[in-house]
Amino acid sequence: MTQEKMRKVITACVSAATVLFVLLLGFLVYQWIYKAVLDKRIDALTEENKKLEEQLEEANDDLSYYESVFGKEWLAFQNGFVRPEEN
Repeated sequence: MTQEKMRKVITACVSAATVLFVLLLGFLVYQWIYKAVLDKRIDALTEENKKLEEQLEEANDDLSYYESVFGKEWLAFQNGFVRPEEN
């Protein structure tokens, strides 16, 4: 090979390697950003899940209270019911 052909081959190889490197670097940056977005979504959903579990626990506490005799009487008094002996 002549020096001119060798220079063209080396230039083509360096250009191809540079393009490949830039594409791979762009792909990695895209993956890092995508991973950060997914991690943020996971954190948000985890936080929402914790809040919903707390609401469920509070609802279960309220349910057990209003199923008790005292809770039923309290609801009755709130809605205007009176005991028969109070008439």
